[in-house]
Amino acid sequence: MTDSRPSKWAIVNYWATSPAGHDVFAPHLNIEDPCCFACGWFSERWKSGCSTRKAWERARLERAHIIPAGIGGSDKPPNIILLCTPCHAEAPDWFDPWEMATWISRRPDRPSSEMEQLATWIDAFNEVPQFMGLLREMGEEEGSEAAVVAALRRSLNGAVVHGGVGLRKATMTAIVRRAVAEVSGSAYLPSLPLPRSGATTA
Repeated sequence: MTDSRPSKWAIVNYWATSPAGHDVFAPHLNIEDPCCFACGWFSERWKSGCSTRKAWERARLERAHIIPAGIGGSDKPPNIILLCTPCHAEAPDWFDPWEMATWISRRPDRPSSEMEQLATWIDAFNEVPQFMGLLREMGEEEGSEAAVVAALRRSLNGAVVHGGVGLRKATMTAIVRRAVAEVSGSAYLPSLPLPRSGATTA
């Protein structure tokens, strides 16, 4: 089935030049920096090594109708905005655009994908208290930091990115737990899968 909706780039250009609607329906929009119109969420990786147009097209943003298509909403740019997945899931499906505008005005800002990943890693480390204990025990021992980093990297071979959304907290926790077991010399340590070519962690 052919997608009749406009490209992300066409949507961006419409709202970037909309004198009134820009502030109402796309308050975070800066044409040079792809982001969710409602909360400002973005990833630095989207802009890496490509044009602005390509960055918007590759951005992990979803086209969302202001007035739902199911009740007659148009597939034209004036009725479509770009939202991150959580915003799209929580946005109102309502016949009156005023509800969408009100919802966007009250939407809290969301940090970048990279900052969210960092916060999740910190939570994962906190889930494994033995990790900090191990670091304290190793102290200033020569090569200790490199050994921990190497163990974490090897543990990544036991993980897979699910659904293109980056590593989940539970997966990160498993990576940390196994790395701790390896460095501390656990008697039982499951074998890791062979490294995968082109594997990614985000």
